[in-house]
Amino acid sequence: MYSLDNKLLFHREEKRDAAADALTDGFKLELAPLLSSETIVLVNLELRNSSGEVVSRNFYWLGADNASYRRLNRLPAASLSATAKSTRAGDNIRVRVELRNTAISVSLANKLTLLNAADGSRILPAYYTDNYVPLLPGESRKIEIEYPAKSASGPAQVALRGWNLAKQVVPIP
Repeated sequence: MYSLDNKLLFHREEKRDAAADALTDGFKLELAPLLSSETIVLVNLELRNSSGEVVSRNFYWLGADNASYRRLNRLPAASLSATAKSTRAGDNIRVRVELRNTAISVSLANKLTLLNAADGSRILPAYYTDNYVPLLPGESRKIEIEYPAKSASGPAQVALRGWNLAKQVVPIP
């Protein structure tokens, strides 16, 4: 758990054995002591397999009351570096986008949109492995986008926008 100014408030890891297709309880998060009308708590939960790979990620921003969420509007501007590469797989194009938060504050709700580079129109259908991605400072994430090659009218690009991120365009070589 982090504060909006990137201060670590709480960290806990536990190993659990979990059977396939079964419910296994984790631990209870005690948020009340961390919340006041002036705070937002960022909660980053990751479930990893026995090899240490992330298999599920959940990210929440929690406030004590509705008024506390106004602090999100005062987040410093985020700065993300983004790169993209594409490969052809049969009749489909796969785009691998890597996002990295280079700022000192969290970057919330980063949305990727696949576009035709020539006119800015959306390429549909497009299938994303993730979207509306939050990134803590220094964190990076890889996202894959797949679309039928015939859906694009030429080269593609990725538009990126977020809660506290200025719009940017990522070319796809």
